[in-house]
Amino acid sequence: MRLPVAATGVKVVKGTAYVAINDAGTCRVSAFKGGCVEDVALLRGSPCALVWGSREGLLVSCGEVLYLVSDGEARPVLRARPGNWFWHTCEGDGRVFVQEYGESPTGIYATEDLETFAKVATNLDVDPSSRHFHFVAFDGARGLLVATLGDGNLVRVAVSRDYGRTWRPVYRGPWQFVPALVEGDRWVFGFDSGIARGGVGVYRPDEGKRDFIFLKFAYRSAQLASLARLGGYYVDGLGLPTAVIVSRDLRYWYKLHLGGTTGYNHFVNVAAQGDRVFAATGSELRVFTIKDVEAAFAGEPLLRFCGARF
Repeated sequence: MRLPVAATGVKVVKGTAYVAINDAGTCRVSAFKGGCVEDVALLRGSPCALVWGSREGLLVSCGEVLYLVSDGEARPVLRARPGNWFWHTCEGDGRVFVQEYGESPTGIYATEDLETFAKVATNLDVDPSSRHFHFVAFDGARGLLVATLGDGNLVRVAVSRDYGRTWRPVYRGPWQFVPALVEGDRWVFGFDSGIARGGVGVYRPDEGKRDFIFLKFAYRSAQLASLARLGGYYVDGLGLPTAVIVSRDLRYWYKLHLGGTTGYNHFVNVAAQGDRVFAATGSELRVFTIKDVEAAFAGEPLLRFCGARF
């Protein structure tokens, strides 16, 4: 299913997909259910991104302001540095962590009630040579807040045991990442690197071991923007080119959707719920069923494993 709206974020809450729609400077937050779209809130500003969803409400980044949308109201709850905006969030130990993106310094903020936020770190606290945070995730089994950073710096992945007050690097090197997916005994990172055609990093925190899966792509590079699981499948949203792809083993990725190839698209994100995948591409909302995912494997892989790089 394809909905021709400028979807710049999607979250699924209790079976309902909520979508941020960037409409000529207006940020429409809408509920998508049963093929119908109903507006929940209207905000002014750009960029517009839906970054968090729960029964307590939605967190929407609109311009440099983060809004809490709840009970038909939209209340400003946090402000980024001028020109910056909020890109990713995660939840752990009763807290929601929100990651700022843009010009340095960018922050990670924590809240326990979705209304009162405290800055717990900046990218300069983790690596003074970094430009900004890329992503945040939380490993509940180990009580670790995980952050990825870029660009042109040394520390690419760092962790915190005290909710962001102190940090320990776990990967220094050439490859940088945006998305991080925590699953059991390993973390999966998607490459966002201009010096590799594409790839996935796998880190095992209990062993301190990491592996890199390098991928060959028909275009210059594949920059991963979003990662999710749908049963036994991985679903990824590419920021460059704009695409939605699926894999069983992280080594071979198959096409669900392939769009534009000009410039990195920050607003590609995927959300899996039940037997469906919701994908915001910045220009449309696409909904894929498990049958669509399974059918994708009948074609040729869009990205394929190509061995190691030194």
